[in-house]
Amino acid sequence: MRLLIVDDEMFSISGIMAGVNWDVLPFDEVLQANSYAQAVAVLEKKAVDVALCDIEMPGESGLELISWINEHRPDTICLILSCHDEFDFARQAVQLQCFDYVLKPMKYDHLTDVLEKAANAAEERTHQNVLTDYGKRYIDNLAKDVPEENEDVAEKAAAYIEAHLSEDLSVREIADIAYVSPDHLTRVFKKRFQKTVKDYITWKRMTLAGELLKNTKMTVTMVSDKVGFNNYSYFAEQFKRYYGMIPREYQARHRNSKER
Repeated sequence: MRLLIVDDEMFSISGIMAGVNWDVLPFDEVLQANSYAQAVAVLEKKAVDVALCDIEMPGESGLELISWINEHRPDTICLILSCHDEFDFARQAVQLQCFDYVLKPMKYDHLTDVLEKAANAAEERTHQNVLTDYGKRYIDNLAKDVPEENEDVAEKAAAYIEAHLSEDLSVREIADIAYVSPDHLTRVFKKRFQKTVKDYITWKRMTLAGELLKNTKMTVTMVSDKVGFNNYSYFAEQFKRYYGMIPREYQARHRNSKER
């Protein structure tokens, strides 16, 4: 996770770097910029999760920078840093949908708390975006690949599985949802997907787990719960069987490849 600090006063940035308790924050990289132009140059090269922007800077202001971020990097959580406790600035911050407004001189324990909340919000936003994109891809593929005559029991069962991956699933429960017997569901499902219902559930769970480990900051335990495994050891065993490596190794490898 990346944080960008934008302030034209270097001593202010130095104070933040020295005063904030970074040990409790999830930022892997803290970037710095001293102007609107420098900040835009950074944002055009790297994805930034949280931006802490001073309002007053030479040339374009921090508010103008946040407006640019909202347009070009809408997934970035923005925080305002200012020595002005004035209604007009607060009003503009609200209009720009800033996450919080931190006054100078700031208390670093308070700033640490604000940064932690912003990081959590950024993580949740990323998580929701991944799930939304995954759902859109699934719907698009379903629309393209499923012949009209096969939009039947197997498709209803598959859609139910997709929507309930985090829950306990059984063939009998899914058959009841589709209003057929478990034996009938097993036959039509295998014919449609060339997989048993159980294998299909595992495949979908492992696919989603891989997406979440690659594209979010969720912990392995959080991912395990999200894809319906209450037993972490069993999840790790199934994941290794599917991907050829344990979840933490998979997550670390993909994080490293993104950073290069």
